[in-house]
Amino acid sequence: MKKIISIFATLFLFPALLLGGEKEEAYLKAIMIPLAQEFLQRIGETNGLPFTTNQVQKYRVSYFGDRPGCTADMRLTNGLVFSFYTESNKSEVCSFHRNIRTYFELNNPPKEKIDALKALNLQNKLNKKTAAALAAKYFKSLGHKKENFHSLDFYPPEVTQGYWVSTPESLPANERRLPYYEVTWYRKDVTSKELEDNDSAAKLKTVIIEVSGIDLSLISYSRGLLPIGSDF
Repeated sequence: MKKIISIFATLFLFPALLLGGEKEEAYLKAIMIPLAQEFLQRIGETNGLPFTTNQVQKYRVSYFGDRPGCTADMRLTNGLVFSFYTESNKSEVCSFHRNIRTYFELNNPPKEKIDALKALNLQNKLNKKTAAALAAKYFKSLGHKKENFHSLDFYPPEVTQGYWVSTPESLPANERRLPYYEVTWYRKDVTSKELEDNDSAAKLKTVIIEVSGIDLSLISYSRGLLPIGSDF
């Protein structure tokens, strides 16, 4: 799955600036930076658009050995992370992540940490219904069509709220919420059996979007293994 291949399996394992040869740098300038610009404009972020390599903290390009194309990752100096996928002459942003933690696993957290996380959730402006509506706006702006995905008539988009856990659990679950929401859409060709069996094939036909209840921004985006530039 491209989301797994990209963000955590590559960029965050490399502390130094990653620069390739001339071919990789040409791909960075011609494909990665322009696609990142377009992506941010689509989600309504026009400040701080990347225009030069000076705004790139690190990047990596991995070319396929058996066919034209590659996977690539780029982290900007402002902390935004993009992953890209190219087949032949088609390219896309296949995942995006902002530098925001939406899950915490704490071991006997001190009271100060608990209070800080509870205070964070007090800033929440969303609930599951409004979070789903906000995510749907990003879903549409990034080129997806709701008619290509299951809706309320079969399998509605999954909406989950972020949370933090601790050992031992010091608070009930409803007091360990975070102001972040994840919404998952399943494409229409995902069957009820695949969903019931939790089939990994179904996960590859999804769009997953995380949104912030604090500033209503897009936190992360992943398009599974959907075709480049389309849902089908």
